[in-house]
Amino acid sequence: MIETDWSPYTFTMNWIFTRKDMPIRFEKGEPYCHLFPMGRDALEQVEPEIRAFETAPEMLRNHKKWSESRNDFNANLKTPGSSARDEKWQKDYYRGFQPDGDKGPPTHKTKLRLKPFYNVIRTGHDKDT
Repeated sequence: MIETDWSPYTFTMNWIFTRKDMPIRFEKGEPYCHLFPMGRDALEQVEPEIRAFETAPEMLRNHKKWSESRNDFNANLKTPGSSARDEKWQKDYYRGFQPDGDKGPPTHKTKLRLKPFYNVIRTGHDKDT
């Protein structure tokens, strides 16, 4: 995380390449990084835990149901004329449904409507002035 609201410094972005001696090329206009603005303390407020699936039986049931469904779907992708071939991907998460067909959380989002960066360089002044 880079605090850019006070820092006069540049920063580096590091890549990990997974194949030795493999040429890497970025086409003109192709994205090569992602800037993700967030509140300074947001990550430090997270309290991650590792738990066994068995401690959440409903989630375990839904995961098993999803896993079976995913295996069937992927197998059916090879069948010409199958509904899987027509759909191309399952979309349950995208549509906000649990594997058992129940609706997911009412706050489920698949797309954020973020404000664009205000271009001070182009306008010549801060947005607040």
